Amino acid sequence: MQPFVCSSRWLAATLSPEAVIVSLSSSAEQFTGYSAQELVGRPITQILADETAFEMPRILDAAREWGYWEGEIAHRTRGGKLLEARAAISLLSGKGNRSTGFLLVSNLDKSLVLNECENSAVAEIAATLRAFAHDLNNPLAVIMGFSQLLILNTSCQGKIRADIEKLYSELKRVIQVVEKLHGYAISLYEKPQSDPEQDVAIQRA
Repeated sequence: MQPFVCSSRWLAATLSPEAVIVSLSSSAEQFTGYSAQELVGRPITQILADETAFEMPRILDAAREWGYWEGEIAHRTRGGKLLEARAAISLLSGKGNRSTGFLLVSNLDKSLVLNECENSAVAEIAATLRAFAHDLNNPLAVIMGFSQLLILNTSCQGKIRADIEKLYSELKRVIQVVEKLHGYAISLYEKPQSDPEQDVAIQRA
């Protein structure tokens, strides 16, 4: 599911069971050109492109059956301009689990928001991995230091020495894994940002 909270261009509306607009987010007028006063009490198709308006009965049936629908829709502004959006429609329930209508949330900045969210997620993962590697390095350095001291101790002989040497060997392997983890975290930071226009050009080539 695409996250909507990353977008600064969105509108939300609560709808009656018959898909009549009950309330609107304050951002609706900015994008549709209609005031809330003009739209409340009107069917949601008032601000939908013809193709999406035609699909609304099917979309709402899916939301009734599954409790949720997500997909592509197109809004229509007062001036007739079409705005493509990624929308989610949730079924609202009241007392006795009885349906009271729907909640529609439309993301009007889908391609930009998707890239921003992906880049943000990658940066967060990279920072977390680097923190893990750092936290592991400190105790590993201490254990490695004590292991080396025990190996250098001439009074440590026999099976105990063999066990410590085995421990030391395995510790070196763990350190190598932590180094790889840290290197991977660094590589995530170095990956180039996605350019939608460039991606389209590559696909057409």
